[in-house]
Amino acid sequence: MAFPRLQELAAAQNSNNLSDAISVYIERKINDDLHFAAGLSHLWEVLYCRVNGHRLLIAELNVFGGPLALKCVAFFMQLSQTEVLKMLEIRKLIAEIRMIPVRLYLLLYCVHGDDEVGT
Repeated sequence: MAFPRLQELAAAQNSNNLSDAISVYIERKINDDLHFAAGLSHLWEVLYCRVNGHRLLIAELNVFGGPLALKCVAFFMQLSQTEVLKMLEIRKLIAEIRMIPVRLYLLLYCVHGDDEVGT
């Protein structure tokens, strides 16, 4: 729209009543406030997403370089090579056990199809 307030001006010009002119003015101010509130709401969403992104990044960095990582390195330095290999085997077994439900679901899906797997 080339002239956004043309309708307001026409309503104000055609009204002989002061209350009509005031209602047009108040409606314009309310619309301005609503646009401002919508902009603030959008800004809040953007800031919230950025803060969550920073929190995730900090958590990931703490895993690799935080105090817990230093304690793990010190612990592994005290272990022998065979103990480390045993721990890695245990970790591999845990990962395989965690995959059992996924593999079972895929097997059921391949055998029975989608209609019986979800129930």
